[in-house]
Amino acid sequence: MKFSLIILAYNEEPTIKNVIEKYISKFNNVITVNDASKDQTNSILNNLKKEYSNLSIINNEKNLGAGRSFELGLEQFLKNEDEFVIKIDGDDQFDEKDVLKLIDIASKERFDFIKCDRFWSKGIVGDIPNIRYFGNAFASFLIKISTGNWRVNDPLNGLFLFSKNAVNKLKLPKLFFRYGYPFFITSEISNLSINYDLKIAQYKNTISYRNEESSISAIIIFFKLIYFVFTNFLRKISIKLRNSDLQISAILDIFSLILLSLSVFSIGRFFSIRYFNYGGPQGNWFIVFLIFSILYLVVLIYSQKIESVVKKQNFKEVN
Repeated sequence: MKFSLIILAYNEEPTIKNVIEKYISKFNNVITVNDASKDQTNSILNNLKKEYSNLSIINNEKNLGAGRSFELGLEQFLKNEDEFVIKIDGDDQFDEKDVLKLIDIASKERFDFIKCDRFWSKGIVGDIPNIRYFGNAFASFLIKISTGNWRVNDPLNGLFLFSKNAVNKLKLPKLFFRYGYPFFITSEISNLSINYDLKIAQYKNTISYRNEESSISAIIIFFKLIYFVFTNFLRKISIKLRNSDLQISAILDIFSLILLSLSVFSIGRFFSIRYFNYGGPQGNWFIVFLIFSILYLVVLIYSQKIESVVKKQNFKEVN
């Protein structure tokens, strides 16, 4: 069984040599995508290329973002004969034992997708700002809504494994060319598992932080994820309608959207009466808003429960 490794690199001069030398003998192919680094990353990669025949380098002429760079790495992976690919970053944050463990798990159970979860008692080494904990908790809540699987965590984790079967069915939208692409991948593979019987696993990994500063805009990520979850919710209805086990869930989703619309309309009427002097009983509209909101949550939760039971068959937590 053969494995490829994709390494994303942007200004990784201090770490990229160590990362490649650590893994080069453990993978059949190592694909490094240099996203127009401004330091000596490219020079280091060119020197390593002379030494290792199984190292291939993709040099982006301009900075395309992590999501697009990852997609370019996948395109290169599809050209070789390897059955699985693991993606890491060139900053050496991921623990080597976790990367090798993914190889071991896939070799034994042949999962199509293994995502990782760093938010457990020993998952984070070093300090990260509390705002990032909050942001990831919010993203974890959204991925549960998006996938209908309430055991999925940490959707922004950058360590994951794919089978070639899964990669052939994946297409990254421009919305996630820069930030948030692991969230899309987790959601999309979950959707694909409905029709293609893909096996999905979640593994608890460890990440070491070294006082690096993130260039990711929390506001951009927030609105991007909200937009995606809503559009994915609509698209997922059509997917579930084609599956007899999920047709009731799809009908409940449609009903929940109607209730949500009525809830928004009701609270809009309440505020227009209260603050803009439109005529009408504002208290009645607030009560109507509460009724529709409660019904919306009940219907949505029941739909999610049905979906979770079906998807549970293809999802496993491994260690």
